[in-house]
Amino acid sequence: METDKSEVKKKIGIFGGTLDPIHLGHLRAAEEVFEALDLDEIWFVPAYLPPHKLEKELTPFEHRLNMVQLAIAGVEHFRASTLEAERKGVSFSVDLLRQINQLYGRRYAFYFVIGTDAALELDSWKDWQQIPKLTNLVIIKRPPVTIEDVRKKFSEIYPDMEIETGPSFHFPKDRAHVTLALDTTGLEISSTKIREKVREGKSIRFLVPESVRNYIMKNNLYISTKESLKEAQESTRPRESMEIAAKIYNEILDNKGERIVVLDMRGSSPVADFFIIAHGRSTRHVQGIANRMKRELGRKKIKCRSIEGEEEGKWILMDYDDVVVNLFYEPVRAFYDLEGLWVEAPRLVMTESGLAREEKEHE
Repeated sequence: METDKSEVKKKIGIFGGTLDPIHLGHLRAAEEVFEALDLDEIWFVPAYLPPHKLEKELTPFEHRLNMVQLAIAGVEHFRASTLEAERKGVSFSVDLLRQINQLYGRRYAFYFVIGTDAALELDSWKDWQQIPKLTNLVIIKRPPVTIEDVRKKFSEIYPDMEIETGPSFHFPKDRAHVTLALDTTGLEISSTKIREKVREGKSIRFLVPESVRNYIMKNNLYISTKESLKEAQESTRPRESMEIAAKIYNEILDNKGERIVVLDMRGSSPVADFFIIAHGRSTRHVQGIANRMKRELGRKKIKCRSIEGEEEGKWILMDYDDVVVNLFYEPVRAFYDLEGLWVEAPRLVMTESGLAREEKEHE
């Protein structure tokens, strides 16, 4: 007898988590789960407010969602979901599962993907006893926790579970939902390590999709301390200072200033957010750059608070509040070597969208 296709539910994998940022390890695991279980789609669901990170620095949801969308672009069976943001509040897994069952339960069968490390802590989750009633659990190996560790844990917290010797273990039929254990390709990539590398100015190429890497650099993610991140969320000043730095950069460029360097001093200097260094071919050229820049920026309501060294033109220092400009006569610049003095400071480069963090190619 043929099966009525209208009664066949689509099989949807749910890949949640902070995804801060999403990386190649996430994507490869999702792809292998998709193939192993013959799913129809994988939904990536970034947590809006993860319960385990309430007191920790967290990248705004919009950025994390944008990175997911960039990472999965062009993969037809991957979807980015805003369910957690629509529900808002603390992102408890059981609430998400209840929500998707209420919205889509008649049409879809869900497979909730977690790592072995998370599985060992399942009994600390909100309403953890209800989770196997709401979804199929798909557990993927995440070293150092093994599938055997999970079997032992589940036999303790779910005493009615039927443990098998193969890769699967499940509940009795009256509980319905199967728990599967999959051994996916182990890519030792950590979102935490990625954030650390960005803060240190090290390369994250080949750890995340190139589109995600470019997004991180363009939006200057993961470079602020907790305090400055909080300030950035409460005020527009950091963004304004970067926009001012970009306008100063363009003014120097328009006036034939050479070797323009923008140093990101946020979190490392109490003086300013950005230092800009450039030079002219002669003292008169340096004076001309400073005078025209002061005049043109003044017309745009960007005032220079103070200026030093204008008469000699060998080293002109201009104070634009959160941006400090150092204009040199070329030989004087080489003598003082400010870039060498602040060699650890991350550099910004000009892109089509404005200033963005330059990434070091080598550690």
